[in-house]
Formats: sequence, structure tokens, C-alpha cells
Amino acid sequence: MNYMKWMNQVRLGVSSSLATFSLLWCMGCSKPGVTPLQSNDSTLTFREVVENPHNALRFNKTELAGRLIFTGYCQVCHGPDGDGTGFNAFNLQNSFGVHPANFTDSAMMAALPEETMIMAISRGGKAVGKSQYMPPWGGTLSSGEVENVVAYIKALSKTKGVEESPKQE
Repeated sequence: MNYMKWMNQVRLGVSSSLATFSLLWCMGCSKPGVTPLQSNDSTLTFREVVENPHNALRFNKTELAGRLIFTGYCQVCHGPDGDGTGFNAFNLQNSFGVHPANFTDSAMMAALPEETMIMAISRGGKAVGKSQYMPPWGGTLSSGEVENVVAYIKALSKTKGVEESPKQE
């Protein structure tokens, strides 16, 4: 009977440790001196939502789902903010003369049809007359996921203008 009591205490201790670790992870622990909003990680942390709800809530549910996919597949070239300055953009520019699209450019985005964005993501840049170095994600992402990414990309140009517009008094 003492063995069973001991095992229950061990399970409780392990569960408590995992819960504490999960809580710390969700709260967005970061390096000293670097706030979550200064980091290059474009995923939202619990701390970011609490400290800056306007930033966190500027995207709807579909756009946030697209943001998660964008973070995993697109930001390497297009950058964490979608401005075409991902860490691989330098290599594309210097080696091939290609610059990833800047999705925060509202004029360019207004002229870009949604069907073209869907085709570029699904079939790759070459399918829409753009860079052959943009891979096709249609075999990796479902059509719903592609639509979520398009919604997020479209939101980037809209929110960029909102953030930079001067306050009217």
C-alpha cells in the first residue's frame, strides 16, 4: 500500500512540474533585456496579448490561422512582418537577383487579385510569372490553409496602414 501512495505522489509531482513548465512557456519567457515585442519571433505569446491587445486583436480568427502557417512556411523569405526581409531574402537577392514580395505594400496588394495569390502559394511563383524559387505549397497545405494564408497576407497591408497612420485629434 505504501508503494501505491508513493506512486501517486510521484505522479502528482510530475504533473505539477509539467503544469508549471507549460504555464511559464505560455507566458512568453524571454531572454533578459528583450521584450517579446522586440524579438524576431512572429508568433503571439500570452504576454504579448496581455501587454498589447490591440496588436494581438488586429487579426481575425482566419487571419491568425494564416499567420501560424505563414510563420512556418513563408517568413523565411518574406520576413516575420511580411515585408520581404526574411533571412533568406539576402541570399535570393545576391545570388539570383530576386526579392521576395513585400505584403505590407498596400498599393501592390490592392492590385494583386486573390486568385493570383492562391495560385502562387499553391503552384509556386513560376506559375504566376514570379520567381521560380518560390516553392509550390499546394502539396503541403490544404486549400483551406492556403486561403487562411491569403487572408493573413491581405491583412498585412491593411494593418500596416492603420499602425502608421497619424492620430487625428
